Amino acid sequence: MADWSKLSIDISSLIHGELSVLDYIRVGAVCKQWNFACKLKYHCPTKKPQSPWLVLPDECDTTTIKFFSILEKKTYKIPCPEPMIHRRAYIGSGHGWLVTVNDTCSMHLLNPLTGAQIPLPPVTTLPFVSAHHNSHGQIIEFVVEVPYGANRMRCIFFQKAVLSAVPDVGDNCLIMMICNNWKHLVIGRAGGEAWKCISIYHHYTNIIHRKGKFHTISDTGIVKVWEHDGLFLRPKIIKSNIRYFLNQFMHYLVESLDGNLLLIVRAQEEIKPSDGFLVFSLDEQEQKWKKVNNLHEQTLFLGYNHSVCLSAANLPELQHSCIYSTNNKLLYFQHGSHDMEIFYLKEKKTRRIYHLERHLNWPPPIWLTPSLS
Repeated sequence: MADWSKLSIDISSLIHGELSVLDYIRVGAVCKQWNFACKLKYHCPTKKPQSPWLVLPDECDTTTIKFFSILEKKTYKIPCPEPMIHRRAYIGSGHGWLVTVNDTCSMHLLNPLTGAQIPLPPVTTLPFVSAHHNSHGQIIEFVVEVPYGANRMRCIFFQKAVLSAVPDVGDNCLIMMICNNWKHLVIGRAGGEAWKCISIYHHYTNIIHRKGKFHTISDTGIVKVWEHDGLFLRPKIIKSNIRYFLNQFMHYLVESLDGNLLLIVRAQEEIKPSDGFLVFSLDEQEQKWKKVNNLHEQTLFLGYNHSVCLSAANLPELQHSCIYSTNNKLLYFQHGSHDMEIFYLKEKKTRRIYHLERHLNWPPPIWLTPSLS
């Protein structure tokens, strides 16, 4: 009988490259030899495309992070890294990392699989944020035009954050964030000391990082492509020719599988357009948005995460020409579905993700493409 624990490292590495992240973790738990092989492969993540996980809140268990796997249609728990991240809000995700805010409004990047954490600059380094401290030097409230307690500050101030790259020991990872009720745009560096405000003149609603540049959209439909100009970021403006803007609608930017810029429009609450989500593709020569009625093999994931477009042909557990979405508002409500749904663009139909159990609304769930990098 073959002794599978004695597979060579080279053969083990070939096997690891074809595994899902969940199976990769399971393989490492089989025996000491396989665990050792996984650790050698640690900085060379599995090459197999990964479908996103939905990170869920869990009030009862403070020692684990709960997530839902689309691939296996099951909910799992993994141990929390130290210090505990329980009850942090998630305001962004990308490259396998979460952007988190704790109950004192301190921000960190977190890889929930490896436990790695990187601090982000204090919000008090922004020119429009100050703080009041008690006699022990602890922050008791923040001031952004008016005073806010830390919990209210966390719910209202932080809108969305996006990473430019995988954070590592260097300083190549920038984070662009929409913040404040006025939806200002700020930028900082992973492990950096301060945030820098780069725009206060538009109500920004969404960000992506595409082709080495940040892209933003405002509630008036103005898309900006931010380019480095020495020490500064300068925007190139793409004006809109469509009418679904202002506060009644949510807007998402996504890069399609062929590199085109997509705009997704979703109505908020009861003001829904008849077909739920509307999808537009930018004609870069004409500088006009053109409506898309079929995404074919493409599947989109929208919410607090960096908007993602994946191939359902490579990930058969995903539905073709669909949009998986979560609501992206920091809410106080305890229980509910939080609008986690799948929209079928071609058929213009919506259904809930039925395999999800009842769960808390705080912190809001977020899509995360798992990575061991």
